[in-house]
Amino acid sequence: IGTGTDVKPGEFPWLVSIQSQGKHICGGTIISALWILTAAHCFADELPPDLTVAVGGLDLSLPLEEHNPDSLILHEEFNRTSLQNDIALILLSNPVEFSTEKIPICLPFVCDMGTWQHCWAAGWDSTSAALLILLFSFAAASPVLQKTRMKLISREECLKQIPHLVVGMMCAETEQGEGEGGEGGGGGGGEGGGGGGCQVDSGGPLVCSYWNTMKWFQVGIISGG
Repeated sequence: IGTGTDVKPGEFPWLVSIQSQGKHICGGTIISALWILTAAHCFADELPPDLTVAVGGLDLSLPLEEHNPDSLILHEEFNRTSLQNDIALILLSNPVEFSTEKIPICLPFVCDMGTWQHCWAAGWDSTSAALLILLFSFAAASPVLQKTRMKLISREECLKQIPHLVVGMMCAETEQGEGEGGEGGGGGGGEGGGGGGCQVDSGGPLVCSYWNTMKWFQVGIISGG
C-alpha cells in the first residue's frame, strides 16, 4: 500500500500471496487449512499450471512457505465485465499448519455495516486493480506487506463516484490521519487522485473488527477492473 505502514509479524496472519512464475499476482485469505478465498478476476477459467500460494510471510523478496493448489472454483455467476460475484476459492493440495503467522480469518455472520469497526486493508501492491470495492488512487509497489486503515461508506455515497456499482459490492475509503492512510476519499472510482494515494492487492481482504471486540472478520474481497 503506497502510503501505508509495514505490517508486523503475526498482524495479518490470514493474508497470502498468490503467485505465478514466482511473481505475486493477487492477494488472498486463509479461511481454513485447505481453502483460500480470493477474487475470480485474478484468473482465467482454468487453474494456471505454475500457480503457488505463499503463506506466513511479509517480505516477498525472502523465501516463503509455498503451497500448490489442487483446484480452482470461480463463482458460477461471476461476470468478467461488471465484476459481479468476483469471488474464487482455491483448494490446496496440502493443508496449512496453523501458527501465530498462519491463522484463518473469520467470515461475517451479519450484513449490517454499522456492526463493523476498525477496518483495515493490506497488500503487496503489485496490481493497479483496486476498483469497485475500494476507492483508491494508485502508488508504487512494495515487496513488504503494508496496511492502511479503512472506513466503510454507504452504497448511496459510493454510487455518486461509481455509478455502475453492481449489486453485492460495497465501498470503503482510506481514513485520514494516524499516518496510515492515503488521501481520504480515494481517487474518484479508482482512476487516480494524484500523489499520496493508496493501492492494494486484488483478491485481498477488507477486514473489520466486530463491535470493538478486536475479533477480525473478512467483510469484503478487493475487486478490480
